[in-house]
Amino acid sequence: MNLTRRGLILSSAAVLGAQTKKAVVAPKKHIKVSLPGGKALDTASWLGNVYAVTIFKTTCPHCQKSLPISEKIYKEFSAKGFRSIAIAVDQNPEPLVVDFAKNYKIDFPLGWAPIDDICAFLDLKPEQLYVPAMMIFDRRGNVRGRYPGGDAFFNMEEINLRNQVELLLKEPRKS
Repeated sequence: MNLTRRGLILSSAAVLGAQTKKAVVAPKKHIKVSLPGGKALDTASWLGNVYAVTIFKTTCPHCQKSLPISEKIYKEFSAKGFRSIAIAVDQNPEPLVVDFAKNYKIDFPLGWAPIDDICAFLDLKPEQLYVPAMMIFDRRGNVRGRYPGGDAFFNMEEINLRNQVELLLKEPRKS
């Protein structure tokens, strides 16, 4: 590992450490996600867990790289209380989401929601939405990481996500 890359990793860890110590304002509402087979999930049901919500498009090359990373972190930390969901912004999403999960071996929930709900959840206008985008929540439902598409977080996503999840899982369940 060269000095520049090592410096970036250390800087990222320091930034993530600082970021996870202070919560960002919690969203006004959680998001309800439609799942294949007529099921649904409301992220409000995940309070008490650390969780990540990723917005993606099935044909996006960056998303195709990002979601397997999320899957790896999900498998590593799910037994400790980490949850993950990805929400597609595709038209006619159900068959695309089913195929994506199968092709990329994603076991955590993949679903979809109306674009207006997604944008309200992310506090963005539709023209500001770039994918992949991710929000990470602590056990109390506070936003602890907000990464719009194109954010530097995704340059070293696996390291950054793992570090943030590890830090949040170490926090007490109640304060």
